[in-house]
Amino acid sequence: MKKSVKRLLSFMLVLCIVISAGITFNINKAHAANGTITDDNGNTIRWSLNTDGVFTVNGACYGPNYTATSCPWKDYRENIKTVIIEPGMQAIGDYWFYNCYQLTSVELPDSLLKIGRYSFYNCTSLECFEFPENCCEYYDNLFYGCNSLKWAILPNDNTSSNYPHRIPTNTFRGCTNLENVWVGAGHTTVDASAFRTCTSLKSIVWTGDTLSSVGSYFPSNASFVGSAAIESRCSTLGKSYIPISGSTSSSLDYNYDLSTKTLSFTGSGAIESCPWSNWQFFVKSVDLSGATSITDGAFNECVYLTGELEVPESVSYIGPNAFDYTNYSSVILNSESVQLGECAFNVDSEIIFFGKPGSGAYDYITETDNSNWRYYCMGTHEFSGVHAKCANCDLVNNELTIGEAGSHDYVYQYRLGNTLYFKCSECGIDDYGISARELLLNFSFVVNEDGAAFEQADYDGRFDIIRDGFVNMRDYEFISDICKGEPTEYDMNLTNENATPEAQAVFRYITSVYGHGIISGQQESTWMSGLEETNWVGGSEYEMSYLYKTTGHYPAIRGLDFMGDDFYGVVNRAKDWADRGGIVTICWHCSKAFDQSYYQCKVVDDNGNPVAENAFTQAEWEAVLTEGTAEHDAFIAGMDKAGAALKQLQDAGVPVLWRPFHEFDGAWFWWGCYKEVNNGETKLVSCPEYFTRLWIMMYNHFTYDLGLNNLIWVLGYSHNGTDYGTDLADWYPGSRYVDIAGADSYEVSTNGAEGRLYNPVLKTTYGAKPLTMHETGVVPSVEQFENVPWAYFMTWHSEYLIHTNPDIKTSTPEDLYAIYNSDYVITLDELPNLY
Repeated sequence: MKKSVKRLLSFMLVLCIVISAGITFNINKAHAANGTITDDNGNTIRWSLNTDGVFTVNGACYGPNYTATSCPWKDYRENIKTVIIEPGMQAIGDYWFYNCYQLTSVELPDSLLKIGRYSFYNCTSLECFEFPENCCEYYDNLFYGCNSLKWAILPNDNTSSNYPHRIPTNTFRGCTNLENVWVGAGHTTVDASAFRTCTSLKSIVWTGDTLSSVGSYFPSNASFVGSAAIESRCSTLGKSYIPISGSTSSSLDYNYDLSTKTLSFTGSGAIESCPWSNWQFFVKSVDLSGATSITDGAFNECVYLTGELEVPESVSYIGPNAFDYTNYSSVILNSESVQLGECAFNVDSEIIFFGKPGSGAYDYITETDNSNWRYYCMGTHEFSGVHAKCANCDLVNNELTIGEAGSHDYVYQYRLGNTLYFKCSECGIDDYGISARELLLNFSFVVNEDGAAFEQADYDGRFDIIRDGFVNMRDYEFISDICKGEPTEYDMNLTNENATPEAQAVFRYITSVYGHGIISGQQESTWMSGLEETNWVGGSEYEMSYLYKTTGHYPAIRGLDFMGDDFYGVVNRAKDWADRGGIVTICWHCSKAFDQSYYQCKVVDDNGNPVAENAFTQAEWEAVLTEGTAEHDAFIAGMDKAGAALKQLQDAGVPVLWRPFHEFDGAWFWWGCYKEVNNGETKLVSCPEYFTRLWIMMYNHFTYDLGLNNLIWVLGYSHNGTDYGTDLADWYPGSRYVDIAGADSYEVSTNGAEGRLYNPVLKTTYGAKPLTMHETGVVPSVEQFENVPWAYFMTWHSEYLIHTNPDIKTSTPEDLYAIYNSDYVITLDELPNLY
C-alpha cells in the first residue's frame, strides 16, 4: 500500500529555513506584532509577526475575507518575509498578503482548502508557490504583479463556484518572470488574462485530458505539455504543444511520467535535444539508463533534483552546466572514463562525488578547487578484508576522512534513504547523519582482519549497525545493502540499545507491518457491568467480550492504565494478555504527586475552567525537574511506583508499549501546562519546554537508573497544535527518546483516518518513526487506513466502543465486523509468535 507522504518542495525549502534559523512556532523571538481575529462562526484565529519577519497564523477554521485596507495586519505587510500557515487552518481570506513585497517563502498545511482573491497580489519577492493537494478553491488576481515568481504548482482542481475547473482571470497577470506552471488534472479552462503579460512563460504542464478553452492574452511563446489528448486540443485551439514523450537523439527516447514527475530514457545514445527544459522545475527524478553522453545544460535549473544521482557506466561525457543549479548531495560516476564540462554540477552545493580510478573524475573535482566538494574513488575501496589504497582518493595516509568520533558514543537509530542516523549516549547530540556510502568506503579503517570476525583497534559506534558492541561483516553487509538500495533487517531499532529481545521483537513486528497493514487495539475499562442478555462479561473484559461477540475476533493490542494505583491488577492482566500471544500497551492517568487519579490529573473541569490545585507553577516545575531538590526526590519516588510494576513485567518477559504523559499538547493534564495566578485569576499556559524535560527525565531514569529495558516509548499527541499556538515539533523530545509517535484522534467522523494529525506528526518525526492512532472513538474504515498507514489503532473504552451515549460517535457493530474481518487488519489470532 502506498503511504501518503508529501514531497513538497516549498515545504522543504521553508523547513530548511526554519531549521537553519532555529525558528519554532512558539519562538523566543520578540513579536513585532500579534493579535487575534474571528471567523464567521466566532472561532478564534491567532496571528503573530516576529522580528525576523516570520508571520504565523494558527487556528482551526476558515480565515475571513478582507479588503486591501481592512486587513488587521495591513500596517505590517512590508515587514513580512516568511508566511507559515499552521495545520488546522482551512482558508486564507481575500487580500491577506496583499502588497507584501518582502515575502519570499510560504508554508501551507494539508488542511488548507481555500485561498481567496488578491491574497498574494504584488508579492514581488516571491519566487515559487505550491498549493496543498486538496486546496481546490481559489480565486482571481491571486498572484497579480508577482514579478519574481518563476514557477507555481496549482492544486488538483478549482472547485469554487465562481471559477469551476478554471484558472481564474488575472491569476498570474504581470508575473513577468514566470516560466513554468503545473496544473492539476481537474482543470479544464484557462480564463482570459490569467497569464496576461507573462512574457517569460515557457510551458504549462497540463496533467488532465480536457482543455476546453484558453482565454485571451495568453502568451504566444508559451506551450502546453501533456498527453496526446491535449495535443489534439492544442491543435484545435491554435496553441503550441510539447509532448511528454519523444526522441532526444536518433537512438535515445525520453518519457516524462506526469504522476511521478520522473524523466526516463530508453534505447542507447546521446542526450542531445532537451524538451523538458521547458518545464525543468517539475523534473523530480531522472533515470539515465541508456544515455551515452549528456549535452550542455541538459538539466540546468531542475531544482527538484535532490539526493543521489547515479550516472551509469555508459555515460562518458557530461557537458557544461548539465546539472548546474540542481540540488544533488552526492553523484556516483560509474564510467571508466568520463569527461566533465565546466560547471557540469552546481558549484555552490556540498556534493560528494564517487568515481573510478583513472576515469578523469578525480582531476575534474580537484581542479575545480571547490571547498564544498569531496571525492572518493570506488572499486579498490570496496572492502575485501585488506585495504588497497588508491592514489586518486581523499583517503590519505590511511586515515578516516569522515572525522573521528571523538568523545561521542554513537549508537545507530534508523535510516532515511541512503543516510544513517545516530544518537550519542554520552551527550545531547541527536540525529547525527552520515552517508552509508561514506561509511562503507571507510569501513576497513575501523577493523582488523581476524578470520570471519573482526576486532576494533578503536571502537567507533557509527560502524556498529547491529549494535552488538563490535564491528564485523554483518555490519558491512548492512551498510552495503543500503548503498545498493536493498531492504535490510535492521532499518529500525529501539532507542534503548539494551532493549530486551522481546521488546525488540515486538517493535520489529510493528515496523514490518507499518504501511502494509494495521494492528487492532482496544483499551479496557475495569468498572463496567456485564449485560446478561447478551452474555457480555463485565469488569476488565467488558470491551474484549463485546468485540469478540460482535466480530468473532479479539484485538491484538490490549490497552491498560495504571490509573487509581491499579498496579497489581494491570500487571496480572498484562501477563495474561501476553500469555495469550497479545501485545500490551500501558498509560497512566496520575496526579502531579503520583498519589491520585483521573480527576486529579486534569487541570480543567468539564466546563473548561482551570482546576488550580492540580497544576504546577513555573517555580514548582523547576523544583521537580532539578536534581538535588526535595521536590525532585519526592517526584521520582512517586514515579517509581510505575517503574516497580514495569519491572515485574520485565522479569516476566513481557514487553510494553509505554505511553506516559499522553495528550501533553492539549493543556488539560498537569504535564502539559503551568499555572499563573494574577489578582486571584488562574491562567493555564502550555509548556512544551517543561514537558520535554519531564519526558527525558523519565526516559533516562527508567532506562538507565531502573534498568527497564522492556519498554517501547510511545509519544502521544492529542491534536494538531493550533488551538494553543504551539507547533508539534516544540513538544518533541528528540528521536533518541522516542520509539513510536502518534496521536489520540477523535475526529475520524469529520476528518477520516488522517484526523488532522498523521501528516503533522509525520512532519515532526521526519518520517523516521512508526506512527500510531493510539486513541480513537470511531474506527476509520479499512479504505481510509490504506491511505493513511497508522501502524496500529486503539479504540477507547466503554461508551467510545459501545453506543451508550448519544453525544459520542462510535463505530456501528457492522462497521466493526467489517474492520476486524478485513485482511488488512491484524487481530489477536493473526499475530505471529513474536518471542
